[in-house]
Order: sequence, then C-alpha cells, then structure tokens
Amino acid sequence: MDLISSLEKRFGGWAIPNLTLYLIVIQLFGVGLLMGGYSRYEDLVLVGGLVQVGDWTRLLSFMMIPRTLSPIWLFFSFYVFHLIGSSLEREWGAFRFNLYILVGYLLTVAAAFIAPSAIIFNTYFLGSIFLAFATLFPHMEFRLFFIIPVKVKWLGWLTVALYTLTLFSANLGSRLGVAAAFATYLLFFGKAFLNNFKAGRRRKAYHAERAVVEAQPFHVCAECNMTDKSDEPIHFRYCSTCGKCFCEKHIGKHDHPS
Repeated sequence: MDLISSLEKRFGGWAIPNLTLYLIVIQLFGVGLLMGGYSRYEDLVLVGGLVQVGDWTRLLSFMMIPRTLSPIWLFFSFYVFHLIGSSLEREWGAFRFNLYILVGYLLTVAAAFIAPSAIIFNTYFLGSIFLAFATLFPHMEFRLFFIIPVKVKWLGWLTVALYTLTLFSANLGSRLGVAAAFATYLLFFGKAFLNNFKAGRRRKAYHAERAVVEAQPFHVCAECNMTDKSDEPIHFRYCSTCGKCFCEKHIGKHDHPS
C-alpha cells in the first residue's frame, strides 16, 4: 500500500466532495470584491512578509484572485476548471484530489515564506491541476479558439514549456510559484514517470538484444561460409554423417575426415 492509499484509509472521511465548486465560489467572491471596488489586486496577493506581521487573510485571499474579470472569459474559465477538477475527482476519488490541492496550496504558501518580499498569485498553483489533468486524460480534445481541436497532452506540454521559461525569465514570485507547481506535480506523478522511464529502457534493451539475435545467421555452410542471411536465396542441409551444415551447392561435395 502506497503512502497516499494509507493516508486515505486513515483520513479519507475528511475529504471534501466537489471541491472544485468551492474553489470557484471563492474566486467568484474575489470577482465581486474586485469588480465592486471593495478591494484591489495588491490587497489580495500572497506576500509572506505581510503574513508574518499579522496579515493572515492573505493566506486565503490570494486564492480569490481570478484569471480575468471579463464576464465571458470568466464563464469559460470556470467551466473548463470545473470540467478539469470534476474529471480528476472522478478518476482519483475525492481524497486524492483534495490532497493534491492541499499539497499545492501548502507548497505555494511555503514558497511565499522562503522569499517574504515576493508577490505570489494562484496562477501556477491552479496550473498544476491542469498538468495533472493532461497526464491522466492526454487524448481528450479542447477546441482552441472554439475551432481548432487540440489534444490536451499538447496543451500540457505547452504549459510545461511556458512554466520552464518562467523559471528562467520571470520575477521571483512567479519563479517560486512555478517551482511549487512542479513540485506538487512531481510528488504525485514523479514515481510513475520514473517507472515508465525504467520500463522504456528495459524495452529498448530487449529490442536491441532481439535485433542482435535476429541478425545472427541460423545456418552457416561449413564449406563456403554462406549463411541464411546472405542476399542469395539458398537452401541448407545437414550431413547425416558429420552433422555439419552445408549449403545446397556443397551438401554433396564435401569430404569427411578419415
């Protein structure tokens, strides 16, 4: 039994079903605060230094920040997020999905305390959920710009590429957010990737060994060294007297030692 299964056996009753809906509700609350002018983005972002001096609300408020305030794009982003989250919960079960969210959240918060002055958003944390979805449902198709069908695995690889670029070119807060997202993903999928890598190497070694074996001739004429791998098609026979293999040209034209 792996660690997650052991934790689920002990704490599975604490899992929150339909957690995706709660996350959407939290962001809708943030949309209301921002669009109503009750708050600003800078009041909601996670800054470890401000939390350390008593502004604990930022531990929750950074989860309220939406990707956009456009009503149309909000609808589609929430629709896609619900599709992703509910699919993962059905595949994993509520506990494992909850645990993935919790680990990603805790690592993101930890990143904020590593660099107390860095500004942390929820963008990369929520992006790690999409990476999990792309891994488990690689052949599902999304309509890019509502027209072009694209498999989720390619969008996942594009996300990885953009995140990797962020690690080397963005501000400190974004780099820490990406690092937390990658760490979350690897904690849940790293072992499977390692096992697949090892299995791939074993398959490659097996096929290489088979290729070497198949390249070896099965019949070799004891007289002229012609083999069944030669370009010229030829039959082979084994001498009943000496037991050696000969091609059809030499089966009747060889000498036996006295």
